[in-house]
Amino acid sequence: MLNMNVNPTTEDYLRSLYKLESRDLKATNAALAKELNVTSAAVTDMLRKLDELGLVSYQKYKGVTLTKSGLAIATRITRRHRLWEVFLIQHLRFAWDEVHDLANQLEHIRSDELTDRLDEFLGYPQHDPHGDPIPTRDGVIPVRILTPIGQLQPGEEGAVQRVSDEFPELLRYAVMVGLSLGSHIKVMERIQFDGSVRLVADGRESVISAKLAESVFVQLATAPAKKKAGGKK
Repeated sequence: MLNMNVNPTTEDYLRSLYKLESRDLKATNAALAKELNVTSAAVTDMLRKLDELGLVSYQKYKGVTLTKSGLAIATRITRRHRLWEVFLIQHLRFAWDEVHDLANQLEHIRSDELTDRLDEFLGYPQHDPHGDPIPTRDGVIPVRILTPIGQLQPGEEGAVQRVSDEFPELLRYAVMVGLSLGSHIKVMERIQFDGSVRLVADGRESVISAKLAESVFVQLATAPAKKKAGGKK
């Protein structure tokens, strides 16, 4: 099944399903239609075809999940897509809000040798420029425990490790307030009225919207261990 000749449209659906399952733990027709900018009717028709091919398990009104074969193809496409994003930013100096559509085109170059050489050339990166994990050649996904800023309590801090690339304008907004991969942030206040968050990012204080706060993920800083009373210094 992995060697089946799927077309670019099928690849787009499988990668988008993988993205939605990874992000939201489930994929719905509505979310898939929004992700691919197509009608719900087109999504339903395509999911039925993918179900017949054994790439997804689909039941109307009960949602859709990737099968083992569908997941294997989806991770392979995702690997190509995210490696190309790294290349476009690191070596062609595109901005991180510009690379998604370009990578969408490049991901359909079906050459495992090219993908492997690209991976080697880039130094085997584990994450793309937005912090999303890059599957290995064998389909292994690097795992990190990250928390969205919107779930942090005042006083908690950490380093930004992932910013959702759901919308280009969201990425531009993140840059405007000083949030990029590696930025050190500390939450100062959670504003209950609208869910916004007041924080300090690399020494710069700002207030970010609830949407951005749920789209930026950090690795929490480990609190220093307290010394026991009477213990050695």
